[in-house]
Amino acid sequence: MKALLLVFGLFGLLAPHDFFISICTIHHDPEEQRLEITWRITTHDLEHTLEPDAAGPLKLGTEREDPRADSLIASYLQRHLRLELHGQRLQPRYLGKEVDLETTYAYLEVDGIADPEGLTVLNTLLQDLFLEQQNIVHLETSAGTASHTFIHGSEPHTFTTPQ
Repeated sequence: MKALLLVFGLFGLLAPHDFFISICTIHHDPEEQRLEITWRITTHDLEHTLEPDAAGPLKLGTEREDPRADSLIASYLQRHLRLELHGQRLQPRYLGKEVDLETTYAYLEVDGIADPEGLTVLNTLLQDLFLEQQNIVHLETSAGTASHTFIHGSEPHTFTTPQ
């Protein structure tokens, strides 16, 4: 009986998961006039998406991590996060990542943002691979937090800051 439970337990670990969600928090720092972006992504899904460009396993967060991992992640995030403010495209700067077991946290910044009112966002992360991928974006300001969920085929969303 224990062996059977072990087999089913291992199968559960190897089976694909049923949900695909990323969480992107865009925090506005009014003193620094900066958008600080933290993106929480399932590590396995990110690796799976990037491996064709890496020509092999990325092994994120391990001693054998592909040396191109950060540049591949930065490029991918740039392609799949579109930010505009008052009709001008913003270019987030990739700062780096942290890998915590099954979750990767990627960090980006945009300088020179005095007020994020009217920030337009399109988040298509992982939707090129997983049609059921949902990308939640939170815009945090001193007035509160506004949120939007992007699904495959979503249009850009313009945030209004809470009053």
